[in-house]
Amino acid sequence: MGLFSKKDKELEAIINQIRVDLSNNYKDNAVENIKKLEALLNEKISGGKLKDKAAAEYTGLLDHFKNDVANFKRTY
Repeated sequence: MGLFSKKDKELEAIINQIRVDLSNNYKDNAVENIKKLEALLNEKISGGKLKDKAAAEYTGLLDHFKNDVANFKRTY
């Protein structure tokens, strides 16, 4: 079950990959996928393809990921 009642499949695929990257300590991959997520999210928002509520929730999640990566510490 996802975060949103009507999920955007493209965004959700990137979000799931970021979660996998972070859980496996793949910071470089996570950073790249966060950039992809941000670019796609901005494209969808500017194109009016997301409702305001969904856009706000995805933007909040993007900010959360950025914060996670900023506080990322390698465990090895």
